[in-house]
Amino acid sequence: MPGLAEKTVQGTLPRMWATELDEAAVSVGWSASGDWLAAASASGGIYLVDASTGMQRRRWSGHGFGANAVAWHPTLELLASAGQDGKIKLWESRSDSPVATLDCGTAWVERLAWSPSGRYLATACGRTLRLWSSTGELVQAFDEQPNTIAGIDWRSDSEEFVSACYGQVVFWKPSSSSPTRIFEWKGSILCIAWSPDNRYLCHGNQDSTVHFWIVSTGKELQMSGYPLKVAQICWERRSKYLATAGSSQITVWDCSGKGPAGRKQQTLTHHRLPIRAMRYQKDGPLLASGCAEGRIAVWKPSKRNDPDLTAYLEAPVTDVAWSLGTGRLAVAAEDGSVLAFEVTPA
Repeated sequence: MPGLAEKTVQGTLPRMWATELDEAAVSVGWSASGDWLAAASASGGIYLVDASTGMQRRRWSGHGFGANAVAWHPTLELLASAGQDGKIKLWESRSDSPVATLDCGTAWVERLAWSPSGRYLATACGRTLRLWSSTGELVQAFDEQPNTIAGIDWRSDSEEFVSACYGQVVFWKPSSSSPTRIFEWKGSILCIAWSPDNRYLCHGNQDSTVHFWIVSTGKELQMSGYPLKVAQICWERRSKYLATAGSSQITVWDCSGKGPAGRKQQTLTHHRLPIRAMRYQKDGPLLASGCAEGRIAVWKPSKRNDPDLTAYLEAPVTDVAWSLGTGRLAVAAEDGSVLAFEVTPA
């Protein structure tokens, strides 16, 4: 299998290794054990990479029309990949072929999310929302949504999740095919994230706003003034900060105490082209971002407005992912590059 690749990387972020896929790298993710990195190629290939060395151990022929995303089970070495063929495939690191193939609908599968317990996998394919067991059995086929599903996310402390599409945020449970609750909002939602403390649901929107829901009451807050549509949002692990991006700048809201209303936001400036990917550590304070110019930045936003560490790639960034417990950052790029960086804990 192919191994390490020579890549020109400038900046202060220390590189561990780099490897090359056959086409653009569209999604990356670390296994729960930290032993593996999975990467999806625009051609449909799914790659299993040794997390320590960067050596490619497997290249599965995943999806005939192209792959969209990968997601590891939260505790097992079980990988789910989503494709433009309407399928989800489940893989084990020691297998040569998928252990299960899930028929999710007739459109691209663009969203997939494991429940925190790992018991369920939620998938969104066009307007079709389905729930599967970890072994690939269909658990629930939910009511078809009125528009294409733009995002799904799980509550951190129970088997409840939400889906978002134009005009509404919908709450679901595995026991019923019908919604348990609906928040109506007349606009085009691009992404959604449930705060780790389950207090807020937030979504970024086509109309250059960020919308907050207080889950317990349904009360709404809205932040406006973004120069472009808001396609990237992510929560800090304590639910204190929400990072949002709709252009080359990152806006961070302080959501502690009484919430973000009336508070001045923090603006992080380093990127010169729109942010393509952004992720907080699940077990640390750091935020990673990558943009269409190939710039990568690692921030500790509560302390400073400029990045702690940076790197510069030769192609636009498509995805970033943090590993648990190791401080490793994986970055995917449009030229097929996948790189791993060793980030010194802050």
